[in-house]
Amino acid sequence: MNCPSCSLAMSEQAFERNYGTVVSIDICHPCGTLWFDRWEDLSLSPGAVLRLFVVVNDNQPARRNPLGTALACPRCRAPLVLTTDMQRTTRFQYWRCPAEHGHFMTFFQFLREKNFVRPLSPAEVDTLKQNVKSVSCSSCGAPVDLNAGAVCPYCRAPLSMLDARQVDTVVQELKREEARRDEAARGAIDPVLAARLAKDRMNVGARFGHLGDASWDFKLSDGGGLVEAGVAALVALLTRAG
Repeated sequence: MNCPSCSLAMSEQAFERNYGTVVSIDICHPCGTLWFDRWEDLSLSPGAVLRLFVVVNDNQPARRNPLGTALACPRCRAPLVLTTDMQRTTRFQYWRCPAEHGHFMTFFQFLREKNFVRPLSPAEVDTLKQNVKSVSCSSCGAPVDLNAGAVCPYCRAPLSMLDARQVDTVVQELKREEARRDEAARGAIDPVLAARLAKDRMNVGARFGHLGDASWDFKLSDGGGLVEAGVAALVALLTRAG
């Protein structure tokens, strides 16, 4: 599949869906965008969401491509329609196929959909000013002069950061998922199935089990992106946990 924005070939990655099935997601790393057939993003397991963080971070380009102005569905070539939706109190945007083949969104908007990002408070903006002069907008990549405000002058998105509380919520759900797998393994009649489930639980536990007990090593350079720095800190934590 080619990216609806830059037309380069997208990378197809397999991720775990809820209930143990697998879903393939197409990722354009140069653009930082994702294509989901229908509503695949809503079916990702908690572990898959965290693994997507790792995949995007590990393939992040030095400079992200700007999004194109005319986006077409990679399935039927129909023009994609810009759509605004709500998840709890957070607005997010994506481009949907009018024939319902799927939808296209940036990784930043995916994080908004999952409630992983939140706007900075005035106190956090003041603290940020003491350390850096400008940051990159995590929505469009444009530079934001902190002395001129905490809103991107190009796309009008407020400066946002990765919300550690939401990360913890996902980790706790992952731990509950581990417990359900453990219970299924103990109650399974098929010994091969029981062994496979137990092995899956151990692999997940080894990678994410101690995440909530560790601290983030958050580093932001002048001109960097807040959300990107938060994702990098989370990925480093996941790597240490694994």
